[in-house]
Amino acid sequence: MEQRWSPRTRADLDVDLSFHGEIVSGCKVRDIGMGGLFIEIEKSFPRDTVVELKFKVKSAGQNTKHRIRATVARACDGGLGMMFCDFDAGTFRSLQEVLHYVQGHAPANVAAGDSVAQTH
Repeated sequence: MEQRWSPRTRADLDVDLSFHGEIVSGCKVRDIGMGGLFIEIEKSFPRDTVVELKFKVKSAGQNTKHRIRATVARACDGGLGMMFCDFDAGTFRSLQEVLHYVQGHAPANVAAGDSVAQTH
């Protein structure tokens, strides 16, 4: 069973993944929390692979880009479970802004504060 140190919130957010110069665009964040996220992606990466995630969120009327490094914790059909790494003050602020954006734009059938069951 997966062990998480933070709850996750359902999401529907685009993210690009970068690995050694290769960019995989069009990935979808399905849930996210301060500790990690699950993304839908067709390409698979081995466990413990470190990648850079590139988010673009709209805040105060302007687009803000965030780059956050994450480690593949688990790969399954259709997606990757990832843990954030290099957790410094800048990463923390970026995650807060991304989470704030996600919670304000939760899918219509999900309340913004709902956590996600640990199914993937």
